[in-house]
Amino acid sequence: MRAYISWGESMSACDKVSDLEFFLKIVEAGSLTRAAILMESSLPSMSRRLSQLEQRLGVKLIDRNARRFKLTEKGEFFLENTQQIVSLIERMENNLQGEQEFLTGRLRIGCLNQFGKQYLAGWIAEFNQLYPHLKIELLLSDSKVDLMEQELDFSFQIEVPLELDYCAKPLIEGKKIYCASPEYLEKFGIPLYPHDLRDHRCLCLIRNRHTFNDWPFMDMGKNSNIKVSPYLASDSSEIVHQWVLNGLGIAYKLNWDIQADLSSGTIIECLEEFNPLHKNLYMVYLANNQSQLKYIHFIDFIENKFK
Repeated sequence: MRAYISWGESMSACDKVSDLEFFLKIVEAGSLTRAAILMESSLPSMSRRLSQLEQRLGVKLIDRNARRFKLTEKGEFFLENTQQIVSLIERMENNLQGEQEFLTGRLRIGCLNQFGKQYLAGWIAEFNQLYPHLKIELLLSDSKVDLMEQELDFSFQIEVPLELDYCAKPLIEGKKIYCASPEYLEKFGIPLYPHDLRDHRCLCLIRNRHTFNDWPFMDMGKNSNIKVSPYLASDSSEIVHQWVLNGLGIAYKLNWDIQADLSSGTIIECLEEFNPLHKNLYMVYLANNQSQLKYIHFIDFIENKFK
């Protein structure tokens, strides 16, 4: 049996559309508190308006007793149809008035430092030329991100979220490798086995206030780790990359982050037969948002960069 939800007959079409947009913003924010901040409103006012919407519809849309933000079954139904209606309205407006001029709103994007500076910043500049009224924020970090906590629309990252609320589109297939400059290897020697790294100057990345110096490797088909002593450490992969180029030590880097240097020979891969860890780059976003026009255009734009 199909679900059926009805508004009061006295409401105008504009009021109903306003309710749809209000509900969609709550879902996008992931909580009433975040929605209140983003909409520059008070939490009691947001809660009151949501209750009024539920009263008019005669159903509960959000389970307020759940530990995390959770829609009820009717709420899921209402969200699915709300996204379709709002998307249809946006498409109609854009077809009438021109997409370039009237695609509006905000996109907040998180990305790994080096990939963001090397590629994404330029792509966003191109995207901005197509949609100049769309406000875009780019946040670069090598720490693990939380889309909900940091209020991100998109994140370009190497981790795949475990939650079913997210979509993760693979963009680049790659792996993490041990690498150094030819000058360093000529001066300090080439490590032949992972345990040789204990005698080398290791350049480590700091993520989420933790120095990553427990480097993995594969030996005889088995995964293992070696704890190295950090010679230098930074929370910026770009700085670690520069240290490698300067001949200061050996680093454990994403190969697609340094592909140009590997191709030119300014950085050389070490211990190739022991490098086990495949690390892909993913574009991650909330599944609930993917039907919005600004998401559709941005996803298509990025995917075209990898065709």
